[in-house]
Amino acid sequence: MGFARRLADSLAGVRPDFPGRLGFAAWDLRERVPVLSGADREVHPASTIKVLVMISALRGIHGGLFTLDDQMPVPAERAGGSGVLHELSGVDRLALGDLITLMIVISDNAATNAVIDAVGFPAIARCATDLGCTATRVERRLMDVRAPGRNTTSARDQARILDRLATARALPPDLTAHALRVLSRQQVRDRLPALLPEGVRCWNKTGEIAHSRHDVALIGDHRPRAVVAVLVDELADERAAHRLACDRIADLGLRVFHALG
Repeated sequence: MGFARRLADSLAGVRPDFPGRLGFAAWDLRERVPVLSGADREVHPASTIKVLVMISALRGIHGGLFTLDDQMPVPAERAGGSGVLHELSGVDRLALGDLITLMIVISDNAATNAVIDAVGFPAIARCATDLGCTATRVERRLMDVRAPGRNTTSARDQARILDRLATARALPPDLTAHALRVLSRQQVRDRLPALLPEGVRCWNKTGEIAHSRHDVALIGDHRPRAVVAVLVDELADERAAHRLACDRIADLGLRVFHALG
């Protein structure tokens, strides 16, 4: 019995009171047989989109457009929400590598917008297409709700992005290793990694906006072995549903780990 069968059998026992709408995609990186539920529905990506932005920036580095040490301007108008740069008005430039770290490790929105400005929307769109995404668009900066365009993704696309990263099809080996190191330092661990046994590794990126709680991850040991994306939206009661949604996502992370056998 392979990963997909073990996981599908396990998910048959998931309680039906999962809050909100669930988009789910997972597969073993070697067997490559997907387990999907609502995986192609377009939703707001929240901060999960930052993995794609990171890969786009690292591709720019590979192409010689800039380096990790290049100083990039931080937008004077700082996005609110998660992060610290909106509290540091005296910081007007940072190394691209530091911006990427802030974007992923503490999900800094102002750092993300600085990286988006450096890379450009067309390059991010080309990267999404090259990674096989069909529902993912980054058409405006984070928290800029008045700007035209929209940001969207799907669970399948999020899993595809991490799959391509883990299997070194998104970046050359040195930049793949760098991206995985940054993801491994993610500080928000209350979802997919929360219930994993000691010694199990998880490279994840959470995301949340009103009525949505997401997490996307690679799970494994010394190397990623499975990819999983869980996108939950339409949470009716924001305060009450937050903990329940995070607990359910954590349970799914544990089920993915157990399915690895």
